[in-house]
Amino acid sequence: MHNNIDKLIDIAELNTVKSDISLLRELLFSDDITETKNRLWIFKHKLSNQEIFNDFGFLVSIRISEYSAILKEYDSNVGNKLLKLVSDFMIDYMKEHQQDHEIVRYTEDNFLIFMYGMNEDEVEEQIANMQKEMSNYTFKHRNKVFQLTFYSAVMQYIKNESFSSVLDQLDEKLFHQ
Repeated sequence: MHNNIDKLIDIAELNTVKSDISLLRELLFSDDITETKNRLWIFKHKLSNQEIFNDFGFLVSIRISEYSAILKEYDSNVGNKLLKLVSDFMIDYMKEHQQDHEIVRYTEDNFLIFMYGMNEDEVEEQIANMQKEMSNYTFKHRNKVFQLTFYSAVMQYIKNESFSSVLDQLDEKLFHQ
């Protein structure tokens, strides 16, 4: 009888440890400002040790239009509020449209969206629609109002393709807009 109680306690403790590990893993791969994933998630879940993709899909690079100007004129708290608003909008949009995706805050004002199960035209249409809907929203700080807008570029990536090569091509597309 006593042995069975010890086993139940061990199982309960094991479940608590598993739950704690799961929470730590979630926090480890989460961005500290937005509710998106972080850079580490990409390197641990999307890429092999050689920094090549271990799956295929579309990669969308999103840069917030006014971020640098807002940061320069105000401060990082206002910039963080803008990041949170934009990321919340993108998360809600993707959920509402039932898109198979992962959103990552890659650099300060740059998000990467991994999208799956669509062709390039469908991905570009979804991003254009998201961009159009987001432009209807504003961000107000003190007496100044900003539009929530972003620049985007889409690229298909394939298994074993270099991550840095895809990023370079996305940056090139963004630069020529």
